[in-house]
Amino acid sequence: MSFKLKFIHDESVKETEVIIKAKAQTEEVNKILELLGGEKLSCHLLSDKQLIDMNDIVILSKSGRFISIKTINGEFVLSEPLYQIEPKLNPTWFVKISQSEIVNLRYVKQWSFEGGGTIKIEMINGIRSYTSRRYTKAIREILRGGKPLK
Repeated sequence: MSFKLKFIHDESVKETEVIIKAKAQTEEVNKILELLGGEKLSCHLLSDKQLIDMNDIVILSKSGRFISIKTINGEFVLSEPLYQIEPKLNPTWFVKISQSEIVNLRYVKQWSFEGGGTIKIEMINGIRSYTSRRYTKAIREILRGGKPLK
């Protein structure tokens, strides 16, 4: 990993700001963000481009042509498809539970095995969701302490 660091002294600054300038949000950029403790998801909202703190994301859900991102601070609607957002998410915390949903493990309150091979997931903010059978095996591995399957 190679990058340049630069410090700019500015007496007028009220809050420390760290900016990472790159051509794209690469694996290297994500590692730097993770080390700094503030991963951000750069995405195009319906109205404009915005950064959403990945630590605040509870669940991402596909809704028609759009994606609903529920965070601890509110809800955002994206015009990007889920398959473009998924690679930007940290696989340590974000798990795909169906073709249309990804959850943040930090906010899972409870998992319970339901009939028919599905798992019911309750998030801390009251959101309930269900895994599809296709993803149940991978999620069981996670619950047993294994690594997420890609």
